[in-house]
Amino acid sequence: MSPKAPSRHRELIDQMRRFAASFDALNNAASPHAGLNRTDMRALDILNLRRRLTAGQLAASLRLTTGAITAVIDRLERAGHVARRQDADDGRLVVVEPTPAARRQGYLIFKGVTDDIEAIFDSCSDGDREVIAGFMERVTRALSDRAEELSAR
Repeated sequence: MSPKAPSRHRELIDQMRRFAASFDALNNAASPHAGLNRTDMRALDILNLRRRLTAGQLAASLRLTTGAITAVIDRLERAGHVARRQDADDGRLVVVEPTPAARRQGYLIFKGVTDDIEAIFDSCSDGDREVIAGFMERVTRALSDRAEELSAR
């Protein structure tokens, strides 16, 4: 299969790659402040975003094996960042939730960048924010689909 001709959207795609790299760099810089490695930091971020997940759901979000996610959750629990609880709706399920202390710590670590991004969004019109939100949703879905496809190979 020969390489495709350069995309007419190459600059935008490259900018998205730079965004991903800068997000990785931010997480790498923040990880020591939370006392976490990169994978544990991503897991905690997902839990802070979603609030509660089963181990299987968290593993699927990170594309990790169940054995690997158990080790991640064990480390996070030992560090006081998450708690395992029985699901209120289905007592057979165990869910993992971030602790209030972990949410506070995440807020303190990422407050500056959150403020920066909010200031950028404040400079956009409502219509621009709607376009950005729709674009980010479609890109996120495309990336998730590709990750699922690669994981299935």
